[in-house]
Amino acid sequence: MKKFLKIMVWILTVGAIVTGWVFTHKGHIEHPLKGVQLTLDREKEDGFIDYHAVYQNIMDICDTVNNTDITMIPVDSVRKYLQTIPWATCTDANLSLDEALVANVVECQPVVRVYNKHGKSVYLDADGNIYPVSSRYVPHLLVGSGFADFPVVTGTSACIHDGEYANTDLPGFFSVMMSVLNNSYSRCCVKQVFYTKDKIYELTMNNVSPKVILGDGEDTDLKLRNLQCFFEQMQGNPDLENYSKVDFNYVNQVVCTKKIK
Repeated sequence: MKKFLKIMVWILTVGAIVTGWVFTHKGHIEHPLKGVQLTLDREKEDGFIDYHAVYQNIMDICDTVNNTDITMIPVDSVRKYLQTIPWATCTDANLSLDEALVANVVECQPVVRVYNKHGKSVYLDADGNIYPVSSRYVPHLLVGSGFADFPVVTGTSACIHDGEYANTDLPGFFSVMMSVLNNSYSRCCVKQVFYTKDKIYELTMNNVSPKVILGDGEDTDLKLRNLQCFFEQMQGNPDLENYSKVDFNYVNQVVCTKKIK
């Protein structure tokens, strides 16, 4: 009898230990996702990326209604989804120690918008990365237009150095526009850059009636310094209204064409 009782006690003890281990182990590895924390990093409150749409898409991927175990949350699928956002420059997603999915998205910062000869446009940032346009957000940027020939990205991003763009008009157009932005005078005075059929760049400037010819894409920085010097000297001079065109295509001179009366 005593032997039987000892066996029963031993069995009950082992059973209690196993049961405790099972519940403890279960408590450590089986937890539902407690939430999604999405951070959208951008300069302005509004932008290309719809925060609420991205958040909802992450929730749909996680499927927390059916995925009751945090180990079943498809973090890699969330990462892959975030990487498909064309206006995102950096993305990441991880499970935190407090059992939440933490996602981070950094939005692009375009500096120019360029239209091709078909009237389709793209945005470019300061590094030459290309982003598609968006119907929900239109930033106020320096605009380039005219007869430039280049393809347009739609649902993804690209770069001017990619094979699809490297031999088009876009890299040269981008270089001229960046020179305009990097010059403190032209950055404030130039509203638009136009690329002609003859591969010449023309500028639309604030409060200047004559057509301003920048010329080809060579020596753009020097030409812009000549432009600044000329218009600063001509500021307030009524003779400026007598010109139909001011040409800076030659680095050592400014050619002014008078209006035909």
